[in-house]
Amino acid sequence: MYKFLFRFSVIILTILTANLVTTAISNYVISFRNQYDPLKFTLLGMTVIVIIFYPLFTKIEDWIKSLSAKVMRSGNSFAGKYLGLPLMFLVSMLVLFHFYAKMWYHINFLHMLLQYLSNFISSLL
Repeated sequence: MYKFLFRFSVIILTILTANLVTTAISNYVISFRNQYDPLKFTLLGMTVIVIIFYPLFTKIEDWIKSLSAKVMRSGNSFAGKYLGLPLMFLVSMLVLFHFYAKMWYHINFLHMLLQYLSNFISSLL
């Protein structure tokens, strides 16, 4: 069961991280669209995306899968085998959630979370 959850966690983190990286690069390339003629930029943008993404896609899955596995294993050494896996998965998901919220809505989720926790703690005291 643990092995299945570990693989499942690594796959989820790999998919979300790869999508985040490729979308960020794509958005950066597209940000230059107003500086060029639409048809020329479309051709240029497609060329740049292929030049950037071809080598990236050939290696990114291996890199991210390796990184995700290392992060998940570090949870084992930090909090034990069965508590470390969900803990590191939750932390990784919060970090990815922060970057997605920042990319899609320009929201600083970690700042909002810390502010909420601060308000919650001060209300308890």
